[in-house]
Formats: sequence, structure tokens, C-alpha cells
Amino acid sequence: MLVLGIAGSPRRGGNSEILLDESLAAAAEIGVEVEKVVLSTLKFSPCISCGDCDKTGVCTLDDEMQPLYEKIGAAQALVFASPMYFYAVSAWAKSAIDRAQALWSRKYILKDPRYTAAKAGYFIGVGATRGGKLFDGALLTMKYYFDAAGYREAGNLLVRGMDEKGAVKAFADKMEAARELGQKAALGCGK
Repeated sequence: MLVLGIAGSPRRGGNSEILLDESLAAAAEIGVEVEKVVLSTLKFSPCISCGDCDKTGVCTLDDEMQPLYEKIGAAQALVFASPMYFYAVSAWAKSAIDRAQALWSRKYILKDPRYTAAKAGYFIGVGATRGGKLFDGALLTMKYYFDAAGYREAGNLLVRGMDEKGAVKAFADKMEAARELGQKAALGCGK
């Protein structure tokens, strides 16, 4: 049983990654395998809209997204974390999400069971502002990303007003909410 964490922030050790790490640690304590992928450390290109994956489920771009596709297919739960940039996920996160067209094809065209199982997907979003619509765009993006990747929306942790790197550590309620999200992800894996 695998809970896969995807960190979408270019800032290592930032608030969204701290919450992701906390959720993965809680999942590991329950006894499932966890793995974290940091998108900013991967070498990959954005989608070039060539359409090659539409029939085969294989992206024509041979880069470090290929192993990530396999991890997404193998995981029983996915926790995706991103800071908010202009009321949306980061560019790293969005580029990876756009590359999920290959996963969409695996699910809807090829009927690959690794992507049709409706596994549990969780989103952690962190933003500096307190705007009421801060997460609206990101939540819609994540809804359709999870669907394409073979996950159902199972929960979110949305945190406003966090800007300074590491500031979230001072908020016990946010750290505990991240732990609860990780436990829920692990328990959703059958533990």
C-alpha cells in the first residue's frame, strides 16, 4: 500500500511541503509505504499538445514524468500539495497536471485499471492572502486532475495567511489537520 505525496512548490521546506511531510509521516506511522516526489527537482517539459498520447496513453516527451506516471498508477492514495500563485497552483504543479493527458488516455481510452480505480486524492493548498476565493481555481484544477489520474476527491487542507517560510509550524491546528489528512489517506489504502 502506497501513499504518494507530490510537492508542487519550488521553495523547498516551505509551508505546503511542511504540511505534506507531516501528512506523509502520519501515514507512515499507520504502516503504509509513503513516497514524496518534489516536482521542482524533476527534469520535465510542459505539455506540447501533440496529441500522441491520446490513443496510446504514452507521452511522446521522454523525461522524468514517465516514472511519475507509474508511481501515480501504483499508489492507492495521492496527496498533492502546492502553494497558491495568483489564486492557482504553482507553475511546477500546473505543468505536471497538464502532462496528465497521458493518464486521462490510460483511464478513458485504454481502460487501464491502475487509473480507473477511483483511489483517494487529497489536496493541500497554502496561500499568503486571506481572499475568500483564494482556492477556487486550484480546487477546480485538482478536481479534474484527480479524475484524469484515477483518483476521487477525498479531502482538502486549505490554509490562508501563510507567507513566511515555515510559518505554518507555529499553528498546531494546521499541523494536526495535516496529520489527520495523512491518517485518512493511509486508512483509505486498506490499513
